[in-house]
Amino acid sequence: MEINVTDYPNKAIGEKGSTRSTKKELSSLLFPHWIPVLFSIIKSRMLVYVFAVITFGTFLITAGANIPDLFTLIAATAASYLVALATYLYNDLTDYTVDKINQREIIHDQKKSLQYQTTLYSMIGFFAISILLSFSISIATGVSSLIFAGLAIAYSHPRTHLKDRFITKTVVTGAGAFVASVMGMTAAVAETDVFSNIALMSSVIAFLFYFILGPLGDIGDIRGDRQGGRKTIPIVIGIKRTFLLMDGIVVFIGVIFAVSYFVFGMHVIGLVLGLTVCSVFLFQINDVSKHYKVKSKLKKTRTTLRYSVFATLIAMWMGVVLRDIVVWFEYGVIPLE
Repeated sequence: MEINVTDYPNKAIGEKGSTRSTKKELSSLLFPHWIPVLFSIIKSRMLVYVFAVITFGTFLITAGANIPDLFTLIAATAASYLVALATYLYNDLTDYTVDKINQREIIHDQKKSLQYQTTLYSMIGFFAISILLSFSISIATGVSSLIFAGLAIAYSHPRTHLKDRFITKTVVTGAGAFVASVMGMTAAVAETDVFSNIALMSSVIAFLFYFILGPLGDIGDIRGDRQGGRKTIPIVIGIKRTFLLMDGIVVFIGVIFAVSYFVFGMHVIGLVLGLTVCSVFLFQINDVSKHYKVKSKLKKTRTTLRYSVFATLIAMWMGVVLRDIVVWFEYGVIPLE
């Protein structure tokens, strides 16, 4: 009987191939192929941490000198981060349908891709986890999370597409920062049963912040926006007036610090630190207004201003804590706003 070697493959080769297949299957089980894609997506959206920091800072401002509950603080911060991340992922998903090439078959292929599927399921999961975490803290925090999600849909959904409308893009982004701040405030109130007017002031600052950062970014994209027919603040009112608008907003933030001191009793150190931060704001805006055509300068200034916003939270927090400590030494109790 003639034996065909192709019917009986080499045993060693068969064992080697089987081993490789087993290792591949085991690797797929232990480290699914979508995980690197997910990490890549999250890494590309690192700036959403700003919303989490705003929530974290406002929570501490509301708590004042009270020792915060660590679990509630972490839960509120995580909820804010996840809902903000889900918002950006939803925006990415809607962009798939507005592809520059505008060909249906390409969009169809994109929707079948691993990245699209990972983004879709991650977005749904992040929204769900954020809302569940928020409601586990308090109803007010949960409602705030739902409002954030609603803003996300209104911002990017093809039927509303607020991001392409004049002023609305900046207003909605600022509203998102305001809601993120309110999430921190309501989470702290759930623990301390104390409402903080100064924390509410910090929420207003978070909103105003995006009327500085947003137009500054639009100035860098003004040429492309004009070609695309978009109406941004610099295009509508001009670059010079845009910088004047930003200066006015910084002055208004300084007024908020003054109100927090004279009306709501914030410690004078908080006022001094806040006005110092505002001075840095004004210096940076004035400096970049002379070099706004240099994109690297604009990018560097936006990063500096982003850190300055964190500094305003620290200034308010120190003002509240020092006020509480002074009152505690004088009267033996922490003040209730």
